[in-house]
Amino acid sequence: MYEIDEKKASHPIFKNYLPIAEGIAKTVGSHCEVVLHDLTDISSSIVAIYNGHVTGREVGSPMTDLGVSILRSGKEDNLLLNYPNKSIKGKKIKSSSIIIRDDEGRIVGCLCINIDLTLLLMAESLLNEMTNVQEEKEEESFPHSVNELEKKMIDRAVEKIGKPIGLMEKNERMEFIRLLDEMGLFLIKGTIHNVAQLLNVSKYTIYNYLEKRP
Repeated sequence: MYEIDEKKASHPIFKNYLPIAEGIAKTVGSHCEVVLHDLTDISSSIVAIYNGHVTGREVGSPMTDLGVSILRSGKEDNLLLNYPNKSIKGKKIKSSSIIIRDDEGRIVGCLCINIDLTLLLMAESLLNEMTNVQEEKEEESFPHSVNELEKKMIDRAVEKIGKPIGLMEKNERMEFIRLLDEMGLFLIKGTIHNVAQLLNVSKYTIYNYLEKRP
C-alpha cells in the first residue's frame, strides 16, 4: 500500500529515492512504513509513503515536530538511527531518519523508516537486536495536520516552562518564544500570528522578543 505525490516525486533528487523507499518497505514488510519528505514544504511534506497505516498518515500530511527541529537547527548529522516513537494509537515504533541534501549541502528532504514493533515485541527474546532502541533520543510525534503539529510544539514549550500561558511572567514569555523558535515553529506560515493571539500581544511584540534573543 503506497501513495505518491507525482508532481513532487518528479524532482530529480526525490525521484532517485523512490525506488529505495519502495525497496525497503517491500523487503521489511507491511509493518514497516517508509516516508519520503520534502523539507522545503514542511506544511505538506510527504512526497511518498509506503505502508502509511503504521502511523495513519498520507500524502499531504506535514513534517513531524522532530523533522522541523532538525531543519531549524541545521544539524550536520545526516543519520538519526533507532530512536523510539509512539503512534497516535499507542503503537510502539522504532524510527530512523536519513537527511537528504542538495549538491550545495542544503537540507531538502528526509527519508524516514518507522517500524511497528507490536509483533516483534511479542518475540523479543528472539529479536532482541531488532527491537533495541536508543532511549536518549528525543521522541517525535506524527501529526496529521499543520494545526496538530503547531499544538504539539506549543504544548511541549508550555510543559518546559512549567506554567500555563496565562500565568507566565514577561521573562517566561520570552523563554516560551525562544523555545518555539528553536523547535522551528515559526518556519510555518501564520504561526507568529497564532502565538501572538495566545499571548494576547501583537505579532510585532513576538518579532521584538525574537530580535532580543542572545
